[in-house]
Amino acid sequence: MNDYTLVVGVDDKHLKQLALTFPTWVHHKPSLLKQQMIVFFDRDQVTAKQVEEVVYHPHLLTVPWPVKDCNTYQSQPEFGRFGDGQRYKMLAGFVYVPAMHVHTRYWLKLDTDVVATGMDDWVDPAWFEDNPTIVAHRWSFTKPADQMVSLDRWASKVPLLQNRPELGLTPKPGAERLGHKRIISWCGFFSSAFSDVCAYLAQYNSSGYHLPVPSQDGFMWYCAARLGKVVRRVNMRGRGFEQWSTTKNVQVAVERVLQ
Repeated sequence: MNDYTLVVGVDDKHLKQLALTFPTWVHHKPSLLKQQMIVFFDRDQVTAKQVEEVVYHPHLLTVPWPVKDCNTYQSQPEFGRFGDGQRYKMLAGFVYVPAMHVHTRYWLKLDTDVVATGMDDWVDPAWFEDNPTIVAHRWSFTKPADQMVSLDRWASKVPLLQNRPELGLTPKPGAERLGHKRIISWCGFFSSAFSDVCAYLAQYNSSGYHLPVPSQDGFMWYCAARLGKVVRRVNMRGRGFEQWSTTKNVQVAVERVLQ
């Protein structure tokens, strides 16, 4: 399955991280250079030239984000550290930028803390046989614990969703996270047609290019589940990828895999 566009989002911090990990993608996953690639960048922190100095890709499109004159992304204290305004701004880009700029059947989200370790022929065609809306790394919980409850409240006022059954994903009192089967998107494919739907839905009860919760994969997974779409949970760690949450750990991993 080669009909996809690679999409990456960077602010100043994550561009520095991408400068570490991108050489591993080129070295261990050279097939990525055959696809279209979009890098959207925080227009307040990064320039297109800075992106091009890091990303040497023959089919690169750089996109400034947010859309000019878009309302600011305020922090949302009710979501704790997950509601940080900068984090929210960049995650919203993964909903809206593909809807505006991707023209392939799917797009692939790779986070900047993902290190490629090998296995260039890593995409399994069987993943896409029944036209799934999402194919991404399997995950088993959501934080904050009440995110799905927040989405149920939002969906109750959205015409395309309000007549669909609620997911009923309610956390236990005092729980820090909600245990359930879902995906996480440090490495994941999203249907472009479905992304268009998600960008459309996200506009309900919000202003500008915002989301009902500050989470791209939580929001898109919820929409897919609520609409009864096919979501395929796979093991991306078994396909030649490692994901590290800190730049220090990323650097150690990069040095190891490029030796």
